[in-house]
Amino acid sequence: MRIADNARLDALCGEYLLGSLRGAARRRFERALREEPRVVQRLEHWQGMFTPRYSKMIAAQPSGNVWKRLERELGLARYRMPWHRRAAFWRAWAVAATAALALAIGMQVLRPAPEPSALIATLAGKAEAAQVTAFLSRDGRTLELRASRPVVAGPAQSYELWLLPPGGAPISLAVLGSLDARFALPPAQVGRLSAGAKLAVSVEPAGGSQTGAPTGPVILVGEITA
Repeated sequence: MRIADNARLDALCGEYLLGSLRGAARRRFERALREEPRVVQRLEHWQGMFTPRYSKMIAAQPSGNVWKRLERELGLARYRMPWHRRAAFWRAWAVAATAALALAIGMQVLRPAPEPSALIATLAGKAEAAQVTAFLSRDGRTLELRASRPVVAGPAQSYELWLLPPGGAPISLAVLGSLDARFALPPAQVGRLSAGAKLAVSVEPAGGSQTGAPTGPVILVGEITA
C-alpha cells in the first residue's frame, strides 16, 4: 500500500518530524519520500507550520511581576507548615512541572530544521526552467534543493534527481513532487556527492523512472564543486 494513500499520512508526517517514527516504519516512510511526491508535499506542509516565530514566543521569559502575581493568587504566604507538607506547594509544583514539560516538547517540535552547511552545486538548463541550488548538510546525509522559482510536477509527472558519477551510470537519489525539497540521501550514496560528479533532474512518469535510468527529458544539470 502506498503511504500517500494511507489515512494516517498526516500522523506519520508528525511522528517523523518528532523522531518517534523508528525502525522499519521510518525506513518505509523515507522510501516513500523518494518515491511518492504527495508524501513529500505533506511533510513540507507540516515543516512549514513549525516556523521560528513560535519558538521565540515560547522562549520569552515572564517578568518578575508575573511570578509575584502567581504567588499571591496561589496564596502560598498563608501557609506556615513545613514546605514539604503543603498541599498547595505540591499542586503548584505539579503545574510548574507540567508547564516545563509542555515548553520542552513545544520547543523541540517548533525548532526549525538545521540549515545545510555547504552549497555543492548549481543546476541549470533551458532559459524557462528554474535554476536550482543544492546544499549538503554537515554530516553529508541530507540534501536540500532550492529553486529560483516554484516548480511543481503535474499530476501525471514526477521530477527525479540523479547522481552522475564520473564514468558511471546515473544513480537515482530521489523522486520529487517539486524542485524545492529536503530529504535524506539513500545510505549507499552518502559520501558520493563529491567534486567531479554531477547532479541532474529529469521529468519522469508519476512515481519516477521504472528502468533505473532517466527516461524523460533532462531539464537541469550541474557539476558538484565541493
